[in-house]
Amino acid sequence: MHDFYSIHVMSYCEGFLDLNETDQRKNLTGCSDRTALFSFNPSEVLLKETGNTTSLADMGWPAAVSDDFRAFRITSKSMGIFYCIGVGAAGLVILARLWFLLVKGPRQTIAEVSGLLISFTSLSIASIVATVIAFQFVNLVNYHGKHSGVTARYGNQFLGMTWAAVGLLLVGGIASLLLVLVDRSRPDPRIEPEAEPEDEPKGPILYREDDSDSVKTKVNTD
Repeated sequence: MHDFYSIHVMSYCEGFLDLNETDQRKNLTGCSDRTALFSFNPSEVLLKETGNTTSLADMGWPAAVSDDFRAFRITSKSMGIFYCIGVGAAGLVILARLWFLLVKGPRQTIAEVSGLLISFTSLSIASIVATVIAFQFVNLVNYHGKHSGVTARYGNQFLGMTWAAVGLLLVGGIASLLLVLVDRSRPDPRIEPEAEPEDEPKGPILYREDDSDSVKTKVNTD
């Protein structure tokens, strides 16, 4: 059995603790395959590592902790889905902006604002779920596993990164919306057609016939 399991959004990693006199280091030995609908099942992992040769009760594993993970299974899967939607929408907005820069398109479009709004909403929901898991779920696992030596901790760096991403998307979405509103409030510059020059009336043309001494007048009717 491994000493610790590090649970991520779409996978988990496992390893052993390297204990010394001054510090405690984590040595990762492997990680599971990534999947969007991921939820960590400690009972399944422990039974797999022991080869199903013993029961979890004989190992001293608290059944209440397994029940806690089972209760949060749908919540964990939904968090991964919302993260995928948020990251995907933000990626599409970035690609669209790069394309508009290459073709010298508009400064901002409604499609980009909508994409940023979808990304902001999805990442906000995922961050809220991650925060609830970090505080409430971790406390629940520690409470049920304190007599069996099972402890849980949440990652401060992950929470900081996810909420920083939400804040940046909020700022970017507001800036994009303001650019769209400013562009739409500007009058549409229309080039007035140039007036065609009017034909000046031509006066009568006098000419003299060679075979006559009389002067005739010819009016230009063009």
